[in-house]
Amino acid sequence: MFSGLRIPSGVIVAAKAADSKVDVSLASGDVIHAINGAPVDTIESLRSALDRLKPNAAVVLQIEREGKLMFIAFQ
Repeated sequence: MFSGLRIPSGVIVAAKAADSKVDVSLASGDVIHAINGAPVDTIESLRSALDRLKPNAAVVLQIEREGKLMFIAFQ
């Protein structure tokens, strides 16, 4: 799907929503590969994974930024 990524699928972060209530360290250009271990390869799979989250649940994102894979955790 994407050239040059360590994992060749994911959803690119275009911008953080101005009204976001979650202070997550995502940056424009980050690629989200998974949410709580569930692969994310389309906007629909991202929305589906987010919809399955329970209120106040712990969330772990696997992202790629500038060629580096990392995890971001928040509640």
